[in-house]
Amino acid sequence: MKELVKRYFEEFSAVESNIKSFNNFVEFRLQVIVDELSAQLDPSLGLKLGKISVGKPIITEADGSKKDLFPFEARLRKITYSAPIFLEINLHRGNEKEFFNARICDLPIMVKSKFCHLSGLKEQEMINNYEDPADPGGYFILNGNERVLVLIEDLAPNQPFVEKDSSGNISARLFSERGSYRIPLNITENKEGEIQMSFTRFKNLPVIPVIKALGLVRDSEIFEEIGKEYDSLIVNLYSFSSLQKEEDAIIFLVERMNLSGTKPEMIDRVTSRLDSFLLPHIGTDKNSRKDKARTLCKLVKHLLLVSRDGRPVDDKDHYLNKRVRLSGDLLTDLFRINLSILTRDMQHTLERFDKKKKFYSAKIIVKPSLLSRRIESAMATGSWIGEKKGITQNIQRTNYLDLFSQIQRVVSLLPSEQENFKARTLHPTHYGRLCPIETPEGTSIGLRKNLAILARISTAVNVDESVLLGIFEEAGMMRYAKKEKEKVSESESSPARIYDVFLNGKVVGKISSLGEFASQLRERRRRGELPLEGSVYADADKEAVFVSTEVGRVLRPLIILKEGRSQLEERHKKEVEAGRMGWKDLIKLGIVEFLDAAEEENSLVAFTEADISPLHSHLEVDPIAQFGLISSLVPFSNFCQSARLNRGSKTQKQSLGLYTTNFPVRLDTDISLLHYPQKPIVRSFVQGTLKHYPAGQNVVVAVLSYEGYNMQDALVINAGSLQRGLARSTYFRPYETEELYYAGGLADEITIPSKDVVGYKTENSYRHLDDDGIAHKEAYARENDVVIGKTSPPKFLTEIGEISMAKIRKENSVTMRQEEKGVVDDVFISISQEGNRIIQLRTRDPRIPEVGDKFSSRHGQKGVLSALVPEQDMPYSERGMKPDILFSPHSLPSRMTVSHLIELLAGKVGALSGRFIDGTAFSSERVEDLEKELRSFGFREDGKETLYDPRTGKKMEAKIYIGNMYYLKLEYMVANKLHARSFGRVTLLTRQPVEGRSKGGALRLGEMEKDALIGHGAALLLKERYDSDKVVIYICEKCDVMAIHNYAKETNTCPLCGESANIEPVEVSYAFKLLLEELTSLHIMPRLELKSKYE
Repeated sequence: MKELVKRYFEEFSAVESNIKSFNNFVEFRLQVIVDELSAQLDPSLGLKLGKISVGKPIITEADGSKKDLFPFEARLRKITYSAPIFLEINLHRGNEKEFFNARICDLPIMVKSKFCHLSGLKEQEMINNYEDPADPGGYFILNGNERVLVLIEDLAPNQPFVEKDSSGNISARLFSERGSYRIPLNITENKEGEIQMSFTRFKNLPVIPVIKALGLVRDSEIFEEIGKEYDSLIVNLYSFSSLQKEEDAIIFLVERMNLSGTKPEMIDRVTSRLDSFLLPHIGTDKNSRKDKARTLCKLVKHLLLVSRDGRPVDDKDHYLNKRVRLSGDLLTDLFRINLSILTRDMQHTLERFDKKKKFYSAKIIVKPSLLSRRIESAMATGSWIGEKKGITQNIQRTNYLDLFSQIQRVVSLLPSEQENFKARTLHPTHYGRLCPIETPEGTSIGLRKNLAILARISTAVNVDESVLLGIFEEAGMMRYAKKEKEKVSESESSPARIYDVFLNGKVVGKISSLGEFASQLRERRRRGELPLEGSVYADADKEAVFVSTEVGRVLRPLIILKEGRSQLEERHKKEVEAGRMGWKDLIKLGIVEFLDAAEEENSLVAFTEADISPLHSHLEVDPIAQFGLISSLVPFSNFCQSARLNRGSKTQKQSLGLYTTNFPVRLDTDISLLHYPQKPIVRSFVQGTLKHYPAGQNVVVAVLSYEGYNMQDALVINAGSLQRGLARSTYFRPYETEELYYAGGLADEITIPSKDVVGYKTENSYRHLDDDGIAHKEAYARENDVVIGKTSPPKFLTEIGEISMAKIRKENSVTMRQEEKGVVDDVFISISQEGNRIIQLRTRDPRIPEVGDKFSSRHGQKGVLSALVPEQDMPYSERGMKPDILFSPHSLPSRMTVSHLIELLAGKVGALSGRFIDGTAFSSERVEDLEKELRSFGFREDGKETLYDPRTGKKMEAKIYIGNMYYLKLEYMVANKLHARSFGRVTLLTRQPVEGRSKGGALRLGEMEKDALIGHGAALLLKERYDSDKVVIYICEKCDVMAIHNYAKETNTCPLCGESANIEPVEVSYAFKLLLEELTSLHIMPRLELKSKYE
């Protein structure tokens, strides 16, 4: 239902999960971290940590004054958008007490979170603060750069799964996560049939003694918990039947661990390790030992169900075994580690003061810069704890869609250079959660994905476990005893079959009916008694019900069916269309619910209402929900090849348009604006719902070959259309510098450099500068023209010589880049936090399409402009219509983009009827109806027309397919790629030219270029081209060995023949000379035979 999807976008932000996660981190998780670390402090030091609080973003100026900091100012002044964090510190030293609310660090604040100044502002208030009202937020500003914490895909913690390795060995695994550390537990069965377990440094411990050491001593109890009569289990129990007490089992483990010390010490060390490192997510104290023992029993049961009963192994790539880590999860790990470093530093300072018996204060022991630097560095570089890289990424704002794509990107940290075939493959459980189309080509394929348009990620973390267990008991669960003497609350007659109940990876009870218990919990969730984001999954293979309220589960909405009837009735649809009912109402009424991949395994989902049967439990909200945001915008995409859809999604993110409305007060790098962006005539309904800024234009396209200029995917464009503004854009380039102050009272100076400045350029280079040393607005600057005049003091004392330091100045002006030109558009002058003056300047360069510029349709039909044809030479129709673009028909058969042809037809109907055409995938307007409507306007229903050649006036023999299409101008323009050089910088090692346009480097002449020149008959040109690193070496004619040349005396000596040898100069490449010398260093003597070049 389209109206339901539209209402979803009106109520929920595309970055809502990420913002919620950050808010939860600041409001709740920070205090949890502080409480955990406070409990670990040495009590003898008298140091306690209290309440932690976060303020709003502020800036402290160089003069000490403070004021509120808004995002636009942080971008312009190149500072971090952060807020102070305050922590209550209590010091109790004897009779002395000191309380201090210390500022421990500055935390980068997510834009549009609760702690951002933009939170809750209305549209006009956003505009008054120089912000785009449509900006979604969800990113950070670090040193003026916008960076986003990407969504990280990871294996689910606290989730048991059984797998088989390449050797056929079966093991049960669980990654127990508590806080910032994760401890894997592995249970296997060796060749002798002994069930063993490994965790941390403890390898191959027999599992039965560990279970007994945790409190389940009697064999009957263990047998009952595992619940299966396997021979191997009986043998394992019999092997350790002599361990009748917990202490006996602990002593056995002491012997297996090879510990030393007194008996009480060894027992204490074993129990402390079991408490701390075995299944820490269940607990880390002695009260949780029996729960750990029962969970171990269930893991053994899962292992035996697979190895003995032949149950299927778990699919690691199934999305019930995956979690997506949001910003709050990642920041929790980062803050916990770095705050622990700060607390250790505080304790160390106190210990040092105690030894020296010096007076100290809480204000002295806190170093805010320590924590601030570490957090800001991690977020600015993307280098996270655990040696993870790329956790944060710079936001590219090519257009509005590009921003949304980056914020919703899900990244796997698996190495891209490894195959990992299964991890890259599209899994059935991705449906409705991850976009099946949008993923990069190349080594990152399948490792970088995007969320589907209706997918959301669970964020609720504050769940009262006791309340949930009470509800479970009401639903029929038999709960485990809390104390040793209590018995399990069983019914009078024990059922024939028992199933386990897991809550967030911990076994909490037993049930007698799998399906009935799960159904009762789902009904209670729909009534609001259980968390709406909770999951109830009945797994018959593992004979258990898994209830999860964990964060990071990807959920998708589905309409609930009962007895083959949709709970979303016609009256509900009308209420939704009228705007009187929203998603929150539908959820409260039990009409719609969010399911994760686990619970969906217990559901049968109908694709459309026509597919509903009594067996179905849910109905898709809309077929478009399977796509991501970018893919959903491709019209008629169900008629397109998937490879082209992938390219179509990619090109939409590379097209030029209006990327934000506050661009006049931003200084973004490598940005272009399309002058006349238009809404597409043919569009998906998602396009109108998002109300995003367009990035393309509607043009008239004729499918026609033209003089060979549009071979394959090249385009021929009407020059008259360009003169009327088609595809015109403006390219913006920022330039900036800072007036720095140095030791000794020296400083940079923004001014017009005088002629006595070292490195003075020509007088013509400074012609655009005003008296203040800054180019005046609307000045037209070219390559190497100075736009900001600047002089600096000498860098080294050796540069001064005998003249006074203060008199010598060096030229350090900011010049236009190589091969670039532009008009000075605007100038921004601000002050850094250190009090230095920052000069920022933006140039603009109008870009009219030229041969070589790249264009594309939304269907991945990319092409370069190959010819600009005068309007009088363009073919015309009987009505006098001249197409804007001539598109080659040869581009269609191999690419199979039928949707491209349908859009041409639909666009023609839309232009004639003056309405937008619905091209939504799977629910678009029918092609047959569009053909009938086109015929009603007096055109052929197949979209073809008769065209005439203006050069001869003759009618073209074939009918030409012509229509309207939404075309995109891509960011790849010839003006940005244009580069050439004669001479310049070379690399130190090989003396060959450096690489890269920004460095003034040369163009690489590779293998294919070499072959092209040879095939062209220009072989001699290769000699000149490959001589960029020419050098003269000297060769002995007698022994053919490279001689030693003395440049001071201009003499040559052969290392074998001496000075009497006849030595000749030879011109070779320096890279070849380097090779000869490296071979010599390996004790390989290369010899070069000489002969006259005239022979």
